[in-house]
Amino acid sequence: MRISTSMMYDLSTAGMADQQSGLYKTQQQMTTGRRVLTASDDPAAASAALRVSQGISLTAQQSANQQAANNSLAQSESALGSVGDLLQSASSLLISTQNATFTSTDRAAVAVQLDGLLAQLTGLANSRDGGGGYLFAGYSETQQPFVQGAGGVSYAGDDGVRKLEVGPGRQLEVTANGADTFMRIKTGNGVFATDATSTNTGTGIVDTGKVANPAALDGHAYQLSFSVSAGVTTYNVLDTTAGTTVSTGNAFTPGAAVTVAGMQFTVSGNPANGDSFTSSPAANQSVFKSLADGIAALKSGAPDAVRTSQINGAIANLYRAQDNVSLQRAKLGTNMSELTTLTTVSSAADASQKIRLSGLVDLDYAAAATEMSSRQTALTAAQQTFSKLSKLSLFNYLA
Repeated sequence: MRISTSMMYDLSTAGMADQQSGLYKTQQQMTTGRRVLTASDDPAAASAALRVSQGISLTAQQSANQQAANNSLAQSESALGSVGDLLQSASSLLISTQNATFTSTDRAAVAVQLDGLLAQLTGLANSRDGGGGYLFAGYSETQQPFVQGAGGVSYAGDDGVRKLEVGPGRQLEVTANGADTFMRIKTGNGVFATDATSTNTGTGIVDTGKVANPAALDGHAYQLSFSVSAGVTTYNVLDTTAGTTVSTGNAFTPGAAVTVAGMQFTVSGNPANGDSFTSSPAANQSVFKSLADGIAALKSGAPDAVRTSQINGAIANLYRAQDNVSLQRAKLGTNMSELTTLTTVSSAADASQKIRLSGLVDLDYAAAATEMSSRQTALTAAQQTFSKLSKLSLFNYLA
């Protein structure tokens, strides 16, 4: 094979260029700290690194969601805690008015205090998160959910519950729905509610009652109608839903339990002739109305017994509201506990993924330094060899 001068130059130039390219690549690797600079450097590692990088990005987004969820849950839980304390205070105030020594002036003073608590309650229900959104408005976070109007407080939000993806396939509720928390609360004892007719004139007072026989409940409303004749008090039981009379002339003993269609309650005191008391299936009622009913009873000029029965009903409804708020608060607390676990899992996953990514693309500096030294030596040798070869000529040997 004949080696021409041009071939010698070409081969030498290509060899030096190859060494220079390799040296430059090693320098880039050492500068960036990465072994894989392009997919062609290690296609398998580059493909795996892409998948791991996507996993890291997803974990980072979920971690950000976890932080946002924790903030929202903490604010919602705190607001509901304040609501529970407020309802406890309201119930205590209403109970205090049942003292026989309370005068109309005392009741008026308590009513003023309760008016203030009602305003505070509306404000707490309209609590906002760090971003300015209403916590209890459902999906309509920019819409003020609870509005005071002539007919009381109404709900302008929706039934949605905001969620965030805080883990693989895990959508976590980060707020409580305003309608379920404040508006849809069963009255009375949760199954039925009792009441005294506002026109009563006797001293009869009805309690909130309890379920004596669940199987006998029929969902009807009933009325106890009292008659007093010759000093003897009796009562008739009417099914006002069906429009029928259940029983008549029942002997009445103050404080004795009355059982009707699985419902049991007592009427204490002495009802007057024509007085009546009702029991009806529990209905949904807002906590705002329950508190407003208690205030209205304090401000009314109704007979003491009627007012007492009405206040007892309001207290029972507030207790139900407290239970409901506590339940919603417990759900938020459970979610906060789960979030703590998910945060720990995400931190561990992030660390594991970063270690995996480092193993795929990061540079071994010791090996790179050896490679760089080797290529530098090879480049120097190639340059020196070319320098000597380029000086060779046939004319150097012709005398």
